[in-house]
Amino acid sequence: MEFQHFAGNDFLINALKGMQMLSGSISITHVEDVCRAHVFVAEKESASGRYICCAVNSSVTELATFLHKRYPEFKVSTDFGDFPSKAKLIISSEKLINEGFSFKFGIEEIYDQTVEYLKGKGLLH
Repeated sequence: MEFQHFAGNDFLINALKGMQMLSGSISITHVEDVCRAHVFVAEKESASGRYICCAVNSSVTELATFLHKRYPEFKVSTDFGDFPSKAKLIISSEKLINEGFSFKFGIEEIYDQTVEYLKGKGLLH
């Protein structure tokens, strides 16, 4: 399967749109950062309560634009009509960051690793 077909899959696009409409944004975090955050707060004596672990807040349109620019060979569509182009809600990791945690992976590394993984599995050409 080519990435453009994956990105153009109506089911997947509608799922992302639904996620944005329900939660207000597309929130992205590398799984390694999630694991690191769990260990971090478990070992931090001052840590208490709940923490949000979100490296990137995006919208479907912003995410598609990023993918289109970063991976032009996959021809990711950026046309979503009148669908909201900005996230309505920013999910903040301020409490976690204020404890001293820092994210190791940004959106570039997250998607670079994802693309490499999918290529390695033969799912991207």
